[in-house]
Amino acid sequence: MGRWDDGSGQFAGGGGRTGRSGRNYARIAKFVILGGFIVVGIVVLSVFVTRSGLNIEIREQNEAMGAIQTISVRISNNKFDTLNDVTVQFGDNGKIHSVGTIGPFSSIMITPDPKDLHFEKVIVKGNGGKVEAVKFR
Repeated sequence: MGRWDDGSGQFAGGGGRTGRSGRNYARIAKFVILGGFIVVGIVVLSVFVTRSGLNIEIREQNEAMGAIQTISVRISNNKFDTLNDVTVQFGDNGKIHSVGTIGPFSSIMITPDPKDLHFEKVIVKGNGGKVEAVKFR
């Protein structure tokens, strides 16, 4: 005939599971994966937030005799908005170079004039002077 459920957690024939003694591995795996995503998100955001803004990197290559061979400056815009009217100045009295517009998450390379190779700092201004970054050599 048919099976009868008497509320004890066992079905007729004794082949069923007794109560909730087994672990739900799918539910545990779901929480582990969700926790992993949360940890990865926190790490990515912490790295991204600390590197956001206007970054200046000075690259200098010297010859074996100590004379300067090449200098290049990399300017990176790690923000979600575009920087307009970007200018770069090598030293306090150096020539002001107009770069124009730097889009979000982009960078440009600039090489100073040969007479401005012995600068002490790089000054980058954007958005009409509202954004300014200074990097010392």
